[in-house]
Amino acid sequence: MKKILTVVAATILACSAVSAQSFKLVNTFGGDSVSTGGSDLFVFENQKDENGNYKNEFSNTTRASNRLQLDASSKMFDARLRMEIGTTKLNGKDSTVRFRGYGRFKPVDQFNLIAGNDLFTKVPVNAGYLVASDDYPKYARILQNGFGAVSNWAFGDEKNVTMNLSAGVKGDDGSFLDPDKLGLDFGFNFGIKDIMTAGGSFQNVTGNKFTASAFAGLSAVKNLTLNAGYIYNATDTDFIPSVSKNVVSVTAGYNFKDMGLLIGADAACGLTNEYLDEGVTKNYQNDGKDVIPFQTKVLVTYNVNDSLSVGVKAKVTAMLGNADSVKTEIYPNVTYDLPNKFGSLTSGVRISTDKNGISKFAIPFSWKCTLADIKK
Repeated sequence: MKKILTVVAATILACSAVSAQSFKLVNTFGGDSVSTGGSDLFVFENQKDENGNYKNEFSNTTRASNRLQLDASSKMFDARLRMEIGTTKLNGKDSTVRFRGYGRFKPVDQFNLIAGNDLFTKVPVNAGYLVASDDYPKYARILQNGFGAVSNWAFGDEKNVTMNLSAGVKGDDGSFLDPDKLGLDFGFNFGIKDIMTAGGSFQNVTGNKFTASAFAGLSAVKNLTLNAGYIYNATDTDFIPSVSKNVVSVTAGYNFKDMGLLIGADAACGLTNEYLDEGVTKNYQNDGKDVIPFQTKVLVTYNVNDSLSVGVKAKVTAMLGNADSVKTEIYPNVTYDLPNKFGSLTSGVRISTDKNGISKFAIPFSWKCTLADIKK
């Protein structure tokens, strides 16, 4: 399935290249494990003794990675092709190569066809955006992989009321015949300019991993992001610390543009533990009381000047009802824009802790550089 979709995306990319009005080629060496396709360069994990206590002896793993991304666009086409290479051994062994891409055909403004093995955030539920994560979780994406169509509409004298509808099909393990592996996705967005936005995503409608989500956001206050959502049967553990059948999420952020300061926070919390399997429930029971998954993230960034920005990211995950389950992560970081358009460098220190102390720390590093940016 992935190979087929990569070929389709590459074909559309080639078609787009013929009449493209713009090309952009970006290379990123290294990365950040909280960003798409990234990994921390150095990771030091605290070793445990036979009783499960930390020995303050840290073993090191070096993860070298590189991402090369090409974007091409024109009036009727736009496409992306990304190659990701990762390895934990600098001699070339234990390395992985992954291709991700999509192509979109836009015959008219009101109708788009899109195909690929990863559509990234091109077709999200707008109100599902998480400020501190700076991303759209999987359950807030209308289309993710496969083939799909999007219909866009605008109403009113000033076109201030917008709506888009989408539908798509995705397969898993190369099968479009097994209903347990075939996913039909549907979704919509509705917005009133400078007032509000709402939307929903329905994934794997015919399969056994059905997920539904609904979101609403306020857009009446300039520079303020305020979104809330309800997710049913989600399994995206990147944003929810444990599988839970019913989850609520909220995100808030404000961009003090004159000060160069951005503050944001996300939170997601299960409403019940009814979807936790027996093994997981046993691990987190506390005196016979049920537990509920919870996660929160906080982001603060400050632009010191045109070339330097500093920030801190923090994350707390827990099973409410069990104090021993609390895990924290703090990541102070700095980004410096190199002169002469040589890109930007980002690094910092990520420290993870649990009830026993520091479980690991990591040193992320990335160098992001635009190799070509051509506009006709």
